[in-house]
Amino acid sequence: MAAAVSTPLGTLTSYPFVQHVDISVLGSLLSLSAGALIYVGATHLLPAAEREPRRYSLLALAAGIATAIGITLSQ
Repeated sequence: MAAAVSTPLGTLTSYPFVQHVDISVLGSLLSLSAGALIYVGATHLLPAAEREPRRYSLLALAAGIATAIGITLSQ
C-alpha cells in the first residue's frame, strides 16, 4: 500500500526537477532504478511466486503481456 501511494506522489514531486536533468544522466538514473526493481523482483518476489499454483502464474504473465501490448499500442 505504501508503494502504491508513494509512487505517484514521487512522480509529481520530481517532475519539475527531471526536466532540467541532462538526457544522458537521466538515462543512467533510470537504468539504475530499473536494475533495483529487477533485483527486488528476482530476490524477493520470484521465490514467493514459485509457490503459487501454475494456473495463476500463467494468468498473471498473460495479464502483464497484455498490459505491455496495450501501453505500446496506445502511444
